[in-house]
Amino acid sequence: MSGGIHWTKRAAQQLVRYEALFHLLEDIQAVESIDDIARQVAAQWKYFANVAAWRLVVENDGGYLVIDGVRGSAQVATEQALSPWDAYHWERQRPERWSMPEPHYNVAPPKHLAAPAISEIIVLPVVGAGRCIGLLSAAARHEPFSDMDQKFIRIFGGHLTDRVSGILLRQQAMQTLIDKATYDALTGLLNRGSVIERLAGQLAVARDSGLTLGVISGDVDFFKNINDTYGHWAGDAVLREVARRLQAQTRALDSVGRYGGEEFLIVLYPCTAQELAQAAERLRRAIADTPFAIDGEVPGDLAVTISLGTASTTGQAQIALEALLKLADQALYRSKADGRNRVSAAGPPDAED
Repeated sequence: MSGGIHWTKRAAQQLVRYEALFHLLEDIQAVESIDDIARQVAAQWKYFANVAAWRLVVENDGGYLVIDGVRGSAQVATEQALSPWDAYHWERQRPERWSMPEPHYNVAPPKHLAAPAISEIIVLPVVGAGRCIGLLSAAARHEPFSDMDQKFIRIFGGHLTDRVSGILLRQQAMQTLIDKATYDALTGLLNRGSVIERLAGQLAVARDSGLTLGVISGDVDFFKNINDTYGHWAGDAVLREVARRLQAQTRALDSVGRYGGEEFLIVLYPCTAQELAQAAERLRRAIADTPFAIDGEVPGDLAVTISLGTASTTGQAQIALEALLKLADQALYRSKADGRNRVSAAGPPDAED
C-alpha cells in the first residue's frame, strides 16, 4: 500500500511539473519581446526543473544574444564575441554534464553558474544544419539534476532557443526592410525621401523653437567625366568616398542624404548663418584637399571637387520647405556657373527669383 501511495504522489508531482512546463511554453509563444520572455522564464523555470541559474546564447546578426538568469531575474545583452566558456562548448557541439567543483575542467563557467551552492552544470548545444545556433547552460542548486530535470531542460531549452532565434530573425528581416526604405544602397546615407522627411521635421522644430536651420546642396563636379573616363565602378567608389567624408565632417544630429545621382543634401540644425558658411567650406575642403585613391583602372589618385550652395532660415523663419530647397539649389547653380569647387550662399527669396 505504501508503495502505491508513493507512486501516486510521484505521478502527481510529475503532472504538476508537466503543467508548469506547458504553461510556460504557452506564455512565451504569445510574447514577441525577448526581454519579457527572459523575465517569464526566470520566474517560472523553477516550477518544473531544479534550475537555479542559466545562460542562453543565440546567434544574432554577426554577434550573439546572451540571456543570463539567476534568482528569478534575467538580463539580456548583445555581445560581439563568445566568452571562453561559450566558445569552448559552441565549438564542441555536444552535451556535457559535470559536477562542481571540477578541478580538471579547463574553462571556467560564468560566475552566476558557479556560485557556492551550485552542485552541477549541464550544457546543451542546439545544432541545426550541422552547426551550432544556440547554447544553453543550466546549473542545479544543492542536488544534481534528476533524470526528469534533464528531460524537461532539454525539451524547454530547445523550444526556448527556437523561439528566441525566430524573433531575432523576424527583427532582422524587419530592420532590413526599414533600412532599404530609409538608406541609399550605394553610399549608406539617407535616401532622398528620408533626408527630405528629416528636413521637414527639423524645419517644424526650428519654427517652434526660434532657432535657425541651414541646408547645403552639393554636387560632385564633372562626375560624368569620371564615369566616362574611368568607368562606373570608379564613379561608384567616388560617391561612396564623398559620402564618407561628408558624414565625417557633420555632427551627430545633422542629416546627410544622397539627393540623387551625384547630388547630396545636408541639413544642419541648429545652425546660424555663420556656422552654415563655415560648415559648407569645411565640407568643400574635405573633398578637394585630399585626392581620392580609387583602386582598379584609375591611374593613381583622382582629384575630386564639389560645388555647394547654402540656404538658411535666418530672417525667414516661416519659409516653406520647397522654397528653402529652391534657394539652396539656386546657390549651387551659381557655384557651378562661377567655376565650381566653391560655396555660394543664397540671398533673400526675392533676390534669387
